[in-house]
Amino acid sequence: MRFAVLLSVCVSLATTSLCTGVEFSQVRDLPALKLGATDLDAILLETHALIDAANGPEDSGRETVTISIDGQNIEIPHLSLASSVAFPNEVFGFSYTYQQVDKPISSATINLGDSLRRVSVSGESADKVDALSKLLEKDFRRYATAAGGVKFRRVAGVCLSMSFLTSLMISSAYCWTKRLYGALGMPIFSALGFLLLLLAPWNRLLPGFVLYQWYSPFFLVRHASEISILALVASLAGIPISYFVGRGRSKGS
Repeated sequence: MRFAVLLSVCVSLATTSLCTGVEFSQVRDLPALKLGATDLDAILLETHALIDAANGPEDSGRETVTISIDGQNIEIPHLSLASSVAFPNEVFGFSYTYQQVDKPISSATINLGDSLRRVSVSGESADKVDALSKLLEKDFRRYATAAGGVKFRRVAGVCLSMSFLTSLMISSAYCWTKRLYGALGMPIFSALGFLLLLLAPWNRLLPGFVLYQWYSPFFLVRHASEISILALVASLAGIPISYFVGRGRSKGS
């Protein structure tokens, strides 16, 4: 009997010691983002406050902020608000890291870049880790954009390039053989769309992440990405419209 009691106590102690060392983690990927420095500041302050509430105000975890400017990573070894850092109007890379071992929230990472946007949280409290990761995802998704990032630009660029090139070759041959000069809009729009794909700075127009120090007061600058996409759509739409216009003119003549 005594042996059974002793055995149960040992098993209970072993289980408790194992459970205390368990860490929970949450990783959430984000869509393309576009936000201002003050918007990011609000998220960082909210994150800092939630970590303090979970770990205690006396917590002295290590926080670092890294900003990518013209391919150079500038690391700041403390929590620094984005609006307080002198940087160009547009920044395409930002990361925030918090680390403190053996805490309800032992680490939190916000990694925002052109190819990857991700938040990851880990710690000994599953509830607090889950709450912080959900809060970060919810806050950042308010600034999501419909299109952007390396993967999107590559897939869309290849598909549109093939479409414009194919249309340019077929429509040029069609206009030449059929002598339908009224349908020359087809190869013209195809060439314009292909040149727009080649010459426009799509890495700046459709980035995976962009942080603005301030929003431009000029409409054309502020909505340059939307205007560029509309120009591509107009080029695509101009191809079939030119075809039907040319057919109509040939039948009328």
